[in-house]
Amino acid sequence: MRVAVGALIGVLLACGLLASSCAPVAQRSADLEFWTLSLKPTYTDYVEGLRRDFERETPDLRVAWLDLPERVLFLKLLASVAAGDPPDLVNVGTVEANRLAARHALVSTDGIVDDAARRRYFPQLWNAVHLDGKSFSIPWYVSVSVLMYNKDMFRAAGLDPSRPPTTWDEIEAAARAVRKSGQYGYLPVIRILEEWQADGLPVLDAAGRRAAFATPAHAARLEAYARLYRDDVIPPETLTGGYPEAVRRYKEGRLAMLATGPQFLLSIRQDAPTVYAATGVAPLPRGKAGIVPAAVMHFVIPVGSRNPTAAAKLGLSLTSPRNQLALCRLVPLLPSTVETASDPLFTRGAGEHPLEDEAIRIDAAQLPYARDLNISLPKADVINRTLQEMVERAVYGRAPAMQALQEAARTCDAALQKGEP
Repeated sequence: MRVAVGALIGVLLACGLLASSCAPVAQRSADLEFWTLSLKPTYTDYVEGLRRDFERETPDLRVAWLDLPERVLFLKLLASVAAGDPPDLVNVGTVEANRLAARHALVSTDGIVDDAARRRYFPQLWNAVHLDGKSFSIPWYVSVSVLMYNKDMFRAAGLDPSRPPTTWDEIEAAARAVRKSGQYGYLPVIRILEEWQADGLPVLDAAGRRAAFATPAHAARLEAYARLYRDDVIPPETLTGGYPEAVRRYKEGRLAMLATGPQFLLSIRQDAPTVYAATGVAPLPRGKAGIVPAAVMHFVIPVGSRNPTAAAKLGLSLTSPRNQLALCRLVPLLPSTVETASDPLFTRGAGEHPLEDEAIRIDAAQLPYARDLNISLPKADVINRTLQEMVERAVYGRAPAMQALQEAARTCDAALQKGEP
């Protein structure tokens, strides 16, 4: 137990989540306890229904549910592990799950989930938290972006709104055409680590000890952004405003294309009905490796769980095809199970709003190519900070892309040679 506690303290310190004090851990009053992230009050009835169903199916087990904000959840997780009484199942994202797995703070699902149960899930999503040949999570819901575009702005730029861009080069060409009409076509949210991986480009070498991104192939993506910025094809606020700025501009009819999840259509329909009426949806172009970036939420079993086998059974129940379908009917997310993705909800739509139905159909068709590229890196703070500075230097034209990459690689190599903190 001491090893697991030390490992978890290390990862939470690395994430900046260790407070000077933590509230005492409450005495457990159930056989199993699971924690989720910020689902109350919107999804209270849904989750309570799942909990009650599981207890009916397994009458020998009592289940307690605790819902917490993200930062509070990790602080409380630390306190519970230190007290020797962690929850049995925890809802986390891929980065956090990978960090915990890397520090031996999670129970592998390999020995407690059989092949038949594992095959219900898309394999690349099941293996999103994978280390040393072992899997460490049960994937839950998935978010994949589509390309939304303003048909009126396309027409004004001389573009055919029935033929949206299908590649990143075509997105750049459309953005240039829209800019000539006096508006901006695209505001990229630059996630360089994801973009490199979607193109099949590594971030570190196989041993995880040296940067592998100082190559012409890696530089090409940065050079493309620098060219767009230099030519005033993307807004000056691209690096400072990010996704919120892109959303604001799109809702105001001042941005022709936006990469986001189908759930955003509800916000457009409510806040900007004129823009909604002009919106079309299309698949987000895949990277050169045929990958579409995704964000996956998981259930993981902390080391120290009193009953890992029962915890896995609970995780499989919460994420079953039937229960995922019920969740996706409440909110336009994607499931991690193959059976759910084949439901008419994802092939025909619910029928109430045709545009949302089309977005969901497009999104679900991308699931076989979806990968969660939010990897956990050694010396993550240093690498992420260094790469952010490198992107800014290259895009703003303060240094050629290759030079910026080479300098960033030297900084990251120096940090990696020092080993784990």
